[in-house]
Amino acid sequence: MTQGNTTIDIKPGQSIGRQRLLRLLSGMGIPKEPIRTSSFFLTPGDIPGLLANSGGEGDAWLRRLHELGNNVMRSDTGLAGFRSGVRGVVVVPPFPLTSSCFSTRWDIGPLADLLQADFTIGVVLLRLGRFSVAVYEGKSLVSSKTDSRYVKGRHSAGGTSQQRYVRIREGQIHRLYDKTCQAVRDQFGPYDDRLDYVFLGGESQTLNGFLKECHQLERLKATLLNRRLNVRDPKQDTLDRVGETLWESRIWPVEW
Repeated sequence: MTQGNTTIDIKPGQSIGRQRLLRLLSGMGIPKEPIRTSSFFLTPGDIPGLLANSGGEGDAWLRRLHELGNNVMRSDTGLAGFRSGVRGVVVVPPFPLTSSCFSTRWDIGPLADLLQADFTIGVVLLRLGRFSVAVYEGKSLVSSKTDSRYVKGRHSAGGTSQQRYVRIREGQIHRLYDKTCQAVRDQFGPYDDRLDYVFLGGESQTLNGFLKECHQLERLKATLLNRRLNVRDPKQDTLDRVGETLWESRIWPVEW
């Protein structure tokens, strides 16, 4: 994709930070000659509703969204799209859009406002043996707890020995869940009435088990977003990088 005189290499589904995304969109929105432009914003519950009633340009956008597949169409944060002549991008924002609109002009305003908001965000990072629980205001880390709890690895032997090993391992996992859930109560508690969103990260299977046991997160279900943070090792210095990751959008280039 070309932005002005500069070629921007964008891979489908690429994650991109908010400052780079805003620079990219600002550059695309300065055409050298009159060309067709359009913009849309869809809330999670309005995909693809509004576009279906927006005439030919809306239909053209719908065809491109369907080509991108279910991962895009089922976004729990909504979708934004921007066309400048034969170039365009579809954006899955990091946080939910709150209103839907369609325009036959270039307008990044609602997305820019979303990316510049200072949300209060809770994060739970969990792998077998270690966890981090943190609260961010904007990108700033304001509270955190990182700790570990030993969990045995998998055992390949059979018979009674294996059954005993499995029971011990399951008990260790449950104690890790209990310890992590207590950290969630301690860290999120002072911010409970103003947590805008909650993200999970780490091992998918471990997180799924944790969600079944930590009722504190069940109470925050309305703020829990589907995107899982790709974190290999929950630890204190990881949390500084996570603050930037929270604000990343995923983008897809499209063409006419």
